[in-house]
Amino acid sequence: MSSQAPAAAPSFNLQEKAYLKFFLHAAKHPHASVSGVFLGRRRAVEGNEEIWDVVDAVPLCHHWTSLSPMTEVGLELATIYAKETEARVVGYYHASGWAQAVALPAHGHHILQSLTREFPLAFALVFNAAKLSTDSAAIDVVMIEPSKQNSRNAAKPERFDLEDAEIPARVKSVVQRKKLERLFVDFDDYLEDPGKDWLKNEAALPLSLK
Repeated sequence: MSSQAPAAAPSFNLQEKAYLKFFLHAAKHPHASVSGVFLGRRRAVEGNEEIWDVVDAVPLCHHWTSLSPMTEVGLELATIYAKETEARVVGYYHASGWAQAVALPAHGHHILQSLTREFPLAFALVFNAAKLSTDSAAIDVVMIEPSKQNSRNAAKPERFDLEDAEIPARVKSVVQRKKLERLFVDFDDYLEDPGKDWLKNEAALPLSLK
């Protein structure tokens, strides 16, 4: 009997543009829950390691934070946009307000579970405001353990790193100085004004990240 080769152990590198947009969404609504998705591209497979770059984030909601029809529409549009940019949805993010406890809510687990059906390595990042006083990324990583239904021989990530260790301090500084969150919009904002660019958010990005 032949044995099946083990899946390559994945690692993720969170790039500055993705972290900045995640941070801006949380900063725009510090007293509300916000959610969105991360887009990524597979860079390479080196030996037994599968390397993914998390290149962008698409902000979904600050009103419809439960698993609602509006959230599902936003997810579908984000998935289409990802394909147009030769990427794919690789993760989900959630922030419950800067002063609240860090936890992925039940609907967040449901969304993450649905993402693993298309991408078994999908992860979630939860905003952790307690880390803002440090130079660490203001995130906690949540993974779904592979199950009989959706593991598809997927291995749990070996590493989840920032592309550059200076990203958290740099992002925090630019947001404090330029107040970029005021220009940031999500899918909820787009529903109220279809002229708003919720997918790219170029108006809220520094020139170096556009």
